[in-house]
Amino acid sequence: MNNKEAAIVGKRWSFCAEGYDSIIQEEFEGEQPYRWSRLLQENAPKTCGRALDIGTGPGFFAVLLSRMGWEVTGIDCAEEMVRTAAKNAAALGVKAEFYQMDNHHLNYSDNTFDYIVSRNVTWILYDPEEAFKEWLRVLKPGGRILYFDANWPYSKDKSFLEAQKRDEEAYRNQYGEPANTYRGDEETEEKFKSLLFFDKVWRPEWDERHLPDCGYCNVRVIPRVNEEVYSESKQLLYRSVPMFLVTADKPLDQ
Repeated sequence: MNNKEAAIVGKRWSFCAEGYDSIIQEEFEGEQPYRWSRLLQENAPKTCGRALDIGTGPGFFAVLLSRMGWEVTGIDCAEEMVRTAAKNAAALGVKAEFYQMDNHHLNYSDNTFDYIVSRNVTWILYDPEEAFKEWLRVLKPGGRILYFDANWPYSKDKSFLEAQKRDEEAYRNQYGEPANTYRGDEETEEKFKSLLFFDKVWRPEWDERHLPDCGYCNVRVIPRVNEEVYSESKQLLYRSVPMFLVTADKPLDQ
């Protein structure tokens, strides 16, 4: 992975691998696999085929899709995330392949995958239009992208930031300190933050406008799915940060 930006992002998230994996392990033990699987299945373009989990992290979506019968590949720009995902898949007895790769430049041929999924990944894209065009390239005609995300880096609206602080305090009073997965140095974190495209761009309005320009059709947005996918505690912690769902298709004639 020679890209300078991807190397910065990968280093940052390698520092998060252990902490993020502890959160994923809790999800595997609760109701979350069922909740997320239902949405993955309901919004899939077909019942099975080849799926790509972009920004797989510790492999949560890759495991869920494999259990559904998909042939799954997971990629992540963070080396430690790839190792963690492979370890989790093996421990859970599911078959999936994992590779370190820049989300913006995929080492796959055109028209390879039926289904591309991601969770909490698009907010870290340093050139989202380039990335979405690349995802379109490796999709088969009629294939679909599905991603979940939120305005995690958004810093332009003071009232939005204040609402988050109130939710964190309410969570702290009831459940204790929110998890902080970052285990790295300040310089790496600052370099990572300097790359964020979406720190002053509100979503999913951006996605609705730009995905058609990137070549997608049938763009569909659900602005909030917090209550469908989060545990009770996470619903409180992220009460003011809507988790949205976006799906979009590659035209059949491409």
